Amino acid sequence: MRCTKWGAVIVAAGAGKRFGGGIPKQFLMFQGIPVVDHSIKTFIDAGFEDIAVVVPTGEDAWKSLWTPPAGIKVVSGGNRRQDSVLNGLMTLDAPDYVLIHDGVRPLVSQELIARVMQGTERSGACIPVLEIPDTVKFMSEDETVKETVDRNNLRVSQTPHGFDYHLICSALEIAGDITDESSAVELLGETVATVIGDPRNLKITTQSDIVLLRALIEQDGKESRMGTGLDYHPFTSGKPLMVAGLKLAETGGFSGHSDGDVVLHSIADALLAGAKEGDIGVLFPPSDCRWKDADSGELLRIVAGRIRAEGWKIKQLDITVIGEKPKISPIRKQMTDRIAELLEISPDNIWIKGTTTNTLGELGSGDGLACFSMVELVR
Repeated sequence: MRCTKWGAVIVAAGAGKRFGGGIPKQFLMFQGIPVVDHSIKTFIDAGFEDIAVVVPTGEDAWKSLWTPPAGIKVVSGGNRRQDSVLNGLMTLDAPDYVLIHDGVRPLVSQELIARVMQGTERSGACIPVLEIPDTVKFMSEDETVKETVDRNNLRVSQTPHGFDYHLICSALEIAGDITDESSAVELLGETVATVIGDPRNLKITTQSDIVLLRALIEQDGKESRMGTGLDYHPFTSGKPLMVAGLKLAETGGFSGHSDGDVVLHSIADALLAGAKEGDIGVLFPPSDCRWKDADSGELLRIVAGRIRAEGWKIKQLDITVIGEKPKISPIRKQMTDRIAELLEISPDNIWIKGTTTNTLGELGSGDGLACFSMVELVR
């Protein structure tokens, strides 16, 4: 039995006038490679070997901006989109079916490609679509609302579009001006099936689209966890006062097996809780003489190294110091900078604030200090 042959045309022939910036958007660097290369890589990973990329007419428009990956066919575009697509189709090695994709949709997934392929093999023509979540208005020429449109049967079309190869070639050869390839097939009276699209499969049209795509990629494949830590220590006269890794006084510190730095202890416990790596009582037990009067800054460095070894990064750290003294606002920056140094993160990822118990309990009487920390970890 003969295997089904597939080809792909990736359309990257636009000038990108609405995007601005002087460089066609399909050749902008995005996550370290040109935008169009993201789609090419996904199609290659999906098993496509016969791929044509349609580029702007004239090498001056793209040659200095983009180097075609090995094995990719490159063809110049035409005056209209359908002319460009047809040029790409003619470059392919006469496949049974073809997918046509916008080169400025860099987050196309293999799962979406597979859905469209399956729909195409069943129906001969298939496109991915999304429901319209917002109310749709039909406008008059004077920019006033003429009527509200029933959106129940309305959908937004994405790419890739899938077609029987000979069907789409015939449709484009006789088509007038169209906005997408499925329109040409519709004009022939042929049925175009649909599959569910992908909200992430965004098309780059304006500068803001790049920002949104970067935000989406930043979250790709990342696990996120929250962790909290809470620590209390009474004051004592026999130790230096250590708060957030800063020596605030030679005496009047905290009782405890280590130097008693409640801020660093609560941060360490928050990190360990988020990473599910135990707590500081387990890692640095009071029964172990190695940690007697230990520098809590060094203990925090050990904890931070432990969670980094598991792949975790600190996205945000929120710290609340609870007590009558010391006052936090005058030393907030020094505290922030010291914690950032110990954790090897940016101070921008840290926020510290102070509060009191309004005279309630021993903290309210100034007999001790507490700290609550909350951290968001990602990996």
